[in-house]
Amino acid sequence: MFEIVQIAGQAYKGYGYSFINGKIVFIPFVETNEKVAIKITKEKKDYCLAEVVDILESTKTRKKPFCKYFGLCGGCHYQHIHYNQQLNIKSQILKNILKRIGHISLDNIEIIKSKQTFYRHRVKFQKKAEKIGFFKQNSNEFLEINYCPILVKLINSYIKNHKDLEIEVDSFFKLATNKNEPLRIDLSFIAKDAYIDYKMGSFTQVNLDANKTLINLILNLVKGENVFEAFCGIGNFTIPLALKNHKVEAFEIDELSIETLKQNAKRLSLDIKTTQCDLNKPINYKKPIDTLILDPPRSGSLNLMHFINNKKPNQVIYVSCEPPTLARDLSILKNYTLEKIFLLDMFPNTYHFETIAVLSLISK
Repeated sequence: MFEIVQIAGQAYKGYGYSFINGKIVFIPFVETNEKVAIKITKEKKDYCLAEVVDILESTKTRKKPFCKYFGLCGGCHYQHIHYNQQLNIKSQILKNILKRIGHISLDNIEIIKSKQTFYRHRVKFQKKAEKIGFFKQNSNEFLEINYCPILVKLINSYIKNHKDLEIEVDSFFKLATNKNEPLRIDLSFIAKDAYIDYKMGSFTQVNLDANKTLINLILNLVKGENVFEAFCGIGNFTIPLALKNHKVEAFEIDELSIETLKQNAKRLSLDIKTTQCDLNKPINYKKPIDTLILDPPRSGSLNLMHFINNKKPNQVIYVSCEPPTLARDLSILKNYTLEKIFLLDMFPNTYHFETIAVLSLISK
């Protein structure tokens, strides 16, 4: 049975939404004000999921997707929408989440655009026999692919020419994904005038051009000399900050990341103090902090919010890929004013984005 609905708005995670008999229905690959025929695919107590059967009335900002797998593959969510409108949607979703969860009202979000295609340098494939692909949207059903316009061209060339591709692929590892050729373990990328070496398995941003933009933004935002960096990883911000003569103390739980950061600091003759610790446990730190930077996992860090409230660094820069936990965490920082929010479109054509929140300590 089909239902005809008008899309009332956009929700997080790439869905549009409408209502049937008072119950909210989430629908992928639609845009606000479109009239569509849908089929309910899952019904829960508080909501339904549906799929589009036909688009009866479309918006002016709808366009033809540039990938033949769009709508089947689970990777992209907004290819059917013109890019500037994608950014408007993401900005409005961020505003809605900050207000609903964090009780934060914003007049303006500064949006930073990125290259729309061939930007992703790392990917995790699915394999079935000798076939390479991804899972289909919201399922574990295998979808074979021979091309992906989101991935950098080097990886695409290997998809076409090498059916013995491994599961995890990094574009700096020209041969890392080919089982019949030598494996390079040490990789590197440029982070603001310095190469950062790292090992396969370490976390790096998937969009390196946007990551350079992010690093430059952080460097321009940081005030003061003494920087406490939480969830530092392999030193994506640490190394550039130290090169700019900031005194950085870096904290991270992952042993491989800390060791990688130490090796890079030694190679570059940088004096960076590193501590391997769990930042979700009590933090014993006595020194004054000018700026505290954190780039936590999706779960955020409630413990670090309480540490900030007690320690009172002059400035906090919070980098987040998960708006709901960002909103929750910011709501705890009662001693701070939210000076600025940036939305960096690290992942064009998907619902994902990076948010950079800049806060300053309220003077007493």
